[in-house]
Amino acid sequence: MDHKKATQTRLALALLMIPGLTVSAAAQMSPGPVPRPAPERTARLQYVSGEVSVAPATTKEWTAARLYQALTPTEDVWTAKDARAEISVGYGFVRMNSEASVTLSAVNRSTVQIGVNQGEVNLTILHLFPGEIYEIDTPNSTLTATKSGVYRVDVHPNEDQTIVTVRQGSISATGNGNAVTVKSGEQVLFRSGNSLQHTTQKAPPRDGFEDWARVRDQRLGFGQPPFRVVFGYGPWWP
Repeated sequence: MDHKKATQTRLALALLMIPGLTVSAAAQMSPGPVPRPAPERTARLQYVSGEVSVAPATTKEWTAARLYQALTPTEDVWTAKDARAEISVGYGFVRMNSEASVTLSAVNRSTVQIGVNQGEVNLTILHLFPGEIYEIDTPNSTLTATKSGVYRVDVHPNEDQTIVTVRQGSISATGNGNAVTVKSGEQVLFRSGNSLQHTTQKAPPRDGFEDWARVRDQRLGFGQPPFRVVFGYGPWWP
């Protein structure tokens, strides 16, 4: 009788220990706090000098641009003669020289897609996250940045030419031919539609437009990791 009671007591103690072990194991397997996803990206006119106009791509109803104006996808931006503009797209900055035309095709958490229709455009990417896409569509090629860096695109539609200059980083050009990689310190001229016919040469010295863009980059602390964000610039402007 005593032996039976002792066995029952041991069984009861074992059953009491099981919930504790289960809770302990569950606590060890429970994941930590789930990181909050980045807020939706917003495109905004960060700098305006001279006559800059915006219009929905569907209606082409042009209006004067306003400083810090939010821009929606499928919106066109035009800089008149002697005008310049800068568009903030999170950790990327699109800068337009005089008489340039740009279309915002997509701006969201994972993708920044712009079309350069005409003129000189500079793109600085402070940080390229895994899976993130920065794409520049031109009449002669589709350009996809593979690294953070500084890129310049000149589109001359009347000459059927696009010139891509990489100051820092690397960009891939795709079209109807074999993909072309433009590396840091290179300049590539694409011609003949999107056939990807091209010539490559060493990047020339910076001109006044790129000097201005570099001054804007210096205000961001670009090239001095860890990157800092100064007042007036934000990776995720509300």
